[in-house]
Amino acid sequence: MELKLISGTFLLVLVLATVAAADSQLGNKASAKDYAFNATCMEKVQEHIQREFGAAVTYLAMGAWANHYTVQRPGLAKFFFGSASEERQHGLAMLNYLRMRGHNSLSILPAELKPINEKYEWESPMDALRQALTMEKDITRFIKQIINYCTDAEDDHLVDYFITDFMDEQLRGQRALAGHINSLRGLLNKDPAMGNWIFDNKLNA
Repeated sequence: MELKLISGTFLLVLVLATVAAADSQLGNKASAKDYAFNATCMEKVQEHIQREFGAAVTYLAMGAWANHYTVQRPGLAKFFFGSASEERQHGLAMLNYLRMRGHNSLSILPAELKPINEKYEWESPMDALRQALTMEKDITRFIKQIINYCTDAEDDHLVDYFITDFMDEQLRGQRALAGHINSLRGLLNKDPAMGNWIFDNKLNA
């Protein structure tokens, strides 16, 4: 079973439309480029936006897999599609932040949007959830690196923005995923035949 995602293309179209709308407002107006702070901080955010979009496409792939008729896990699909929307919103929020700071490069857009590890299928719901948790931990690590670097660079505004708007939500998301994994493990231990079905129904409640 190979699931190639139209959703990934749709995501890229949405991002391109957002960028085009932002750039169309710039025209020949005076530049808002912020020269007062370390430019590398802006570049690190630019790199991280691609990770957020990569995570969004990965969650789309997971949702499409869970929603396939051979898998039939609508609760899990709902959870993954919701997570995809959250990651896309994070990427767009960071993009808007860069625009506010006057960083107008279009190279923030990845040349190709595809799932992390280029996976479109998983062995089980547990397998997909574990990859999701690993992915979220990696994103948290990269956000912390940005915060640490920009703290040393004395870009206090960016540091405050990332701590306030992203780090708390990121850690809560990790905690929720770990809780789902532990809940599913407990259900599978009690009832291997019905554990996945019971877990999925709880997600879909």
